[in-house]
Amino acid sequence: MPPRPREPPVARAPSIDLALEAAKAAVEACKGYHVGISVIDASGTPKLYYIPDGTHGSHAYTGFRKAYTALTFKMPTSQVSALVKTDSTVAAKIVADTNLISWAGGIPIKVGDEVIGAIGVSGAEPSSKDEECGLVGINKIRDRLK
Repeated sequence: MPPRPREPPVARAPSIDLALEAAKAAVEACKGYHVGISVIDASGTPKLYYIPDGTHGSHAYTGFRKAYTALTFKMPTSQVSALVKTDSTVAAKIVADTNLISWAGGIPIKVGDEVIGAIGVSGAEPSSKDEECGLVGINKIRDRLK
């Protein structure tokens, strides 16, 4: 039997069941808005795109960018947004990478102090509402993260 190709190591992340539960909780918290949710693993790879019926898919892509930004800076994107105004290095990094975005709605997912992924919510107005909904999602699963 020929050898099997090697799989790359899998990065830490919430399980798919927990990612889906967090996404559904975030959507429920943002009831009345058409939001898309993205959950990514610790390496920045998509774990889940959640696009409820009636929601434009671009919201999940923007959610990915928010999650990726939160993962990159290891802080909520609302904090990154504040840093962009005072830290030229952060501002330059945001401009240089088209996957980074400084709108609120991206939140790291942590187990203790370790960032194991991030969630991004997009579609509510203002974007601080996206962040509130993402926090509801994370809080729904926080005690079951490993």
